[in-house]
Amino acid sequence: MPVITLQLGQCGNQLGCSFFHKLASELSANDYGYAAVNEYYRAGPDITSGIYTARSVLIDMEPKVVAGARASAAASGSWWRYSSTGYLVMQSGSGNNWSQGFHGYGPRVHDAALELVRREVEAADCLTGFLLLQSMAGGTGAGLGTYVAQALKDEYHAAFITNCCVWPYESGEVIVQPYNTLFTLSHLSDLSDGIVLLENEALHRTCAKLMGIARPSFTDMNGIAARALVSVLLPSQPRGPHSGGSHAPTHTSGGSGPGAATGSGASPGLQLPALRRTPGSGGRGVGSEGAAAAAGGSVLGAPRRSSASPASCPPPSTSPLADLVSHLCCHPAYRMLTLRAIPQLPPSSINFTTFTWPAILKRLRQMLVTGSVLEEGMDWSVTPHSAGSGPAALVAGPRVNRAVANWLVLRGQGAGGVDVADFADPALTAAWAVDPLSVSYNSHTFGRCQLSASLLSNDRRCVGPIQRMLEHAYGMLESRAFVHQYETYGMSVSDFQACFARIEDITQRYVRL
Repeated sequence: MPVITLQLGQCGNQLGCSFFHKLASELSANDYGYAAVNEYYRAGPDITSGIYTARSVLIDMEPKVVAGARASAAASGSWWRYSSTGYLVMQSGSGNNWSQGFHGYGPRVHDAALELVRREVEAADCLTGFLLLQSMAGGTGAGLGTYVAQALKDEYHAAFITNCCVWPYESGEVIVQPYNTLFTLSHLSDLSDGIVLLENEALHRTCAKLMGIARPSFTDMNGIAARALVSVLLPSQPRGPHSGGSHAPTHTSGGSGPGAATGSGASPGLQLPALRRTPGSGGRGVGSEGAAAAAGGSVLGAPRRSSASPASCPPPSTSPLADLVSHLCCHPAYRMLTLRAIPQLPPSSINFTTFTWPAILKRLRQMLVTGSVLEEGMDWSVTPHSAGSGPAALVAGPRVNRAVANWLVLRGQGAGGVDVADFADPALTAAWAVDPLSVSYNSHTFGRCQLSASLLSNDRRCVGPIQRMLEHAYGMLESRAFVHQYETYGMSVSDFQACFARIEDITQRYVRL
């Protein structure tokens, strides 16, 4: 079912562009079926051209980044574009002031923004929800982005709202980022059904240490973040955590179980029904098996589909966004999600790397245990039963991570049958968790890696960054630093204090897991 993406501010638009590029690349390389394409893209005005339009609304208070994102999509040579009218820009930014974005620009663009959203909603046959991409440090992505989330909640209260928020560098990107970040988090914790936190610090270290990029740019970091998002949002089928994909331990072996499933189709050479043309026409992304084979599954190729009948294909999840929200964020007091995706290695090393499920799952589980989002630098001496895993130890700094719920997504050969029961260890989740582990898989490879795994966790990884940001914000508020900039748009010191108190409540809930 369709998901509408809103790209908010400079960061949100750049991340969104990377997200749609990566999504198109994977849909071109593998056969995920028409439903997967229809979830994030819709057929363009001219069906015979084979060009699809991203289900996206681009909003920024400066035109440059939006124009760059639209130009990047048009120049990519791929089968998708942004809508020619699906964007909203103004000529001056929000000055990195959350209050200006929320109280200043928010009411001014309210009607225009909702009108753009309404057009996309009416173009969807059945709306799943909204995916909002935004920064937490600035004025437009943070302030206006929060206002837009609030407007969507009021207008489409039955739809899921998931926010993918980029957490700023702790060394500082914007002088008032502690205020902006905490105001955003405080409001979204009430508005959003799930908040995926992507830390700039972690993305930078991934690029520098694991990808071998000497001086990572925001484009490099957006690529890492987009890859991780796509890895969980592409279709996958539910399975059990035990060997063979069962929900309970089994001692039988052999046969063709879930591990033999091929995902959403068996013939990746053909293209989607919507990407059709009349015989003999020369449009890109349409036509015969030969044209698809010439594309070679690259970004330039059209998205692939199966020629098998629907009844012969196992049913993949066609609304991963709804699945992740309903499973991971079932408790209204816990909305913070951490995304981990491996392997994390440079593209030049993929062809020389041996992939095995035991090695990948062992590293990913240790990342969960230690709360790390990087494959390297983990403390392998820490186990779920290590001393210092209780709430008292967390006050000084957590050593053992614990979650409300986890969603494990496996991609590659044998993903349907590999044993992942170690992730179901009760010590990894809260004692009161109702459905602590959900597992899904798809047999298609991802990102040229033979095997890959992603883990989306509602865990207490967020506690450390939030507490450090809160400490910095309290220090600034004590001296009334920059408070007058927010008072200009109707805010007061009491608003700061109420926000900080709300953030303290959030962190304490996760500390007590």
